[in-house]
Amino acid sequence: MAATTGTKQRLSDGIAQALQEDILGLSAGDRLPTEAELVERFDVSRTVIREATRLLVQRGLVTVKPGRGMTVAAVDGSVIAEQYGLLLRLGGGSFEQLMELRLVLEVEIAALAAARRTPEQLEELAQLNERLRMAEPSSGEFLDADLSFHEKIAEASGNPFFLLVMRPVNGFLSDSYSAGTGYPSESGHTVQEHFEIARAIEAGDPARARFAAENHLRRIVRNRALLTNTNHFQE
Repeated sequence: MAATTGTKQRLSDGIAQALQEDILGLSAGDRLPTEAELVERFDVSRTVIREATRLLVQRGLVTVKPGRGMTVAAVDGSVIAEQYGLLLRLGGGSFEQLMELRLVLEVEIAALAAARRTPEQLEELAQLNERLRMAEPSSGEFLDADLSFHEKIAEASGNPFFLLVMRPVNGFLSDSYSAGTGYPSESGHTVQEHFEIARAIEAGDPARARFAAENHLRRIVRNRALLTNTNHFQE
């Protein structure tokens, strides 16, 4: 039995790898062959094909829906986001360390955005800041506008790898704040700092953008630490 199980695993791994190579030449939303077609193509059982499909789903490469079958997924970093969550829940990393990651990345991302942004991206940053200014600070609208602003800066950097990293970070932060850890910033400061970052990017001044982004993120880290210490004292 063990040998049979091992053979199935090797077969499914090989088929998943072959399908992965196919997927790299396709676009998000493209349909992949049906289960029956894959059984015929690889001359294996449905069980092996289903295991290979499961592996592709785990890698974030495909989605499977009733009536539509298996389609190519958009690479949005959702698998990475799940890993962030698991790492934090298992004690392998802290929220503060996740904020350190943001500091290391976003300061330079802002500088690159100042050098590479397009007029369309500047307009979108302005619209997001206006949404932020008008939103109720404790609302989901405020949080969404805040995180979308940072994601738009990553897009404006012109480097797709930054956006791929920032999306799962933002996804995790959104889930974390919504679940009750609390929004770690003072809304008035956040709005003011976002406008300053946007002005620096619009001015095409990387040094100013770098300074504004670092000032914003370090203030959030300080405020988070203060809230944590206060809660510990109250307990």
